[in-house]
Amino acid sequence: MIKSVNIFLVVCATTIFTLTSLFAQKDPTWDDTSKNNWDSAFQKVEIPSSVDNKTQKAYLYSSKSKTPKPLIISLHTWSADYTQKDPIAKEILARDWNYIHPDFRGANKTPEAMGSQLVISDIEDAIQFALKNTNSDPNEVHIVGVSGGGFATLAAYMNVHYPVKTFSAWAPISDLETWYWESVGRKQKYADDIFKAVSTDSIFNSKEAVKRSPLLQKFPQELRKNAKLYIYEGIHDGYTGSVPITHSINMYNRLVGELKYGLTNLDEISSKTATDSDLVSEKEIINLITKRFNPNYNKEEKLFDRNIYLSRKFNNIQLTIFEGGHEQIPQALGLIPHKNTTSLKHTILTLGDSNGANKDGWVDQLKKMMPESFIYNISKGGRTIGFDNLGKKDLNALDNIDDYLNEAQQKIGNKKYDYIIVCLGTNDTKKVFADNQNEVAANFDKLLNKIKSHSIANSKTKFLFVTPPPIRTTNILDKYSGSNERLQALLPQLKTVAAQYNFKVIDIYNPLLGILDYYAQDGIHMAGSGQEIIASQIVEFIGK
Repeated sequence: MIKSVNIFLVVCATTIFTLTSLFAQKDPTWDDTSKNNWDSAFQKVEIPSSVDNKTQKAYLYSSKSKTPKPLIISLHTWSADYTQKDPIAKEILARDWNYIHPDFRGANKTPEAMGSQLVISDIEDAIQFALKNTNSDPNEVHIVGVSGGGFATLAAYMNVHYPVKTFSAWAPISDLETWYWESVGRKQKYADDIFKAVSTDSIFNSKEAVKRSPLLQKFPQELRKNAKLYIYEGIHDGYTGSVPITHSINMYNRLVGELKYGLTNLDEISSKTATDSDLVSEKEIINLITKRFNPNYNKEEKLFDRNIYLSRKFNNIQLTIFEGGHEQIPQALGLIPHKNTTSLKHTILTLGDSNGANKDGWVDQLKKMMPESFIYNISKGGRTIGFDNLGKKDLNALDNIDDYLNEAQQKIGNKKYDYIIVCLGTNDTKKVFADNQNEVAANFDKLLNKIKSHSIANSKTKFLFVTPPPIRTTNILDKYSGSNERLQALLPQLKTVAAQYNFKVIDIYNPLLGILDYYAQDGIHMAGSGQEIIASQIVEFIGK
């Protein structure tokens, strides 16, 4: 039997615990079962079980794209079922990825649930159902879950047969027997749940708990040789949360220990950790648990805005201990690797502001996605449609557009651009221009007229207007105070002008509402994985 390095309380097996009365605390944020209102874009579906023919309900979203897109299998938390509102749902719509939120026997408090073979079968059935009923790329199937969903993600990693590309387990439970005793000690209701699921009488069934624990199951190495497993855990979990970080660390050590040394016993693996930097040593574990901090952490290494206190990777298995608690960070989808390149080959001119000019901005993302295309970028930070921003005339696109276009023409000689893409308007809504908002649409009209009449384009050139992204309304620099409200008022006018000049409109404002803060620390400029959402919509249009 595989042994855990966790130390837990040993009690007489015949002692009967009256647990329910002890564990009446409110579910933590990631196990909140009270929120279940879903966007109408998500369809409620029913999936017959391939094992016992019972109906499994789920929420499904099918991408509107004609191009196959990734499929996300999002697993609900410990005390929830498929109706639990999923925090990643908004971003699923923004990215237009395929998605299913299955029930897999509901809350973890019955023998049929909690990592049983019925649960594994239900997850497999959900994958097959989603593949059949959406335009998912079968090579881009990704499982993600937090807390009890992280436990189910690990269970899926150890048991499902479908060649899932990535598994992302956030704050997962890996050892049910250990967590049972930890929950008893913390007076948490989860001990009662585990007892009910694994025991048929008044005696805790340790053998059944072990059987359902991912940490102690057989590692299907051959089946997972091309799959990636990401384990994420907040350093304060176990203190402010319900799952000690040892569950994540032990799972990582066990898998790597087996890959490197053929060992499955954690005590034996532990003996290797002192001299093997691919593993996490007992000293490091104790320091992390007691300090809840790593004074020697790499300040350059970040999980978006979170410090990373410990990072380990071996082959396709990765562990990240970050500044946080019992949670899945809002940018979880942005961490999932997926194929997003295309063989499309075009000449493209892009005109934008800092979101287009910055490193990892939407133009950089477009270049990564379209490596065979020639993309010339005339974006610049601070650029406006028609104002001298910051007192600089060269930031006024309208006054300088002829020079910009002449420069772009020289880059391709006698050729013409296949696409001209404009994404401007953010800086025109600055507080300093608040009294000049009636000029913006008129300036935009003049700008598009100049672009359409320039010799850089011909009858085959296609023109795109990408709306500016939303702007945060609170905790924003004073110069952008009120900008989002002004932008909201401007957007219909800008779309109307664009249509008049046969510019196709790609609305990225509305899809990014509600998720901008995930990626834009300053409320304006998104990180690369957020800018990728903008670029992917452009690629989607061009691909049509």
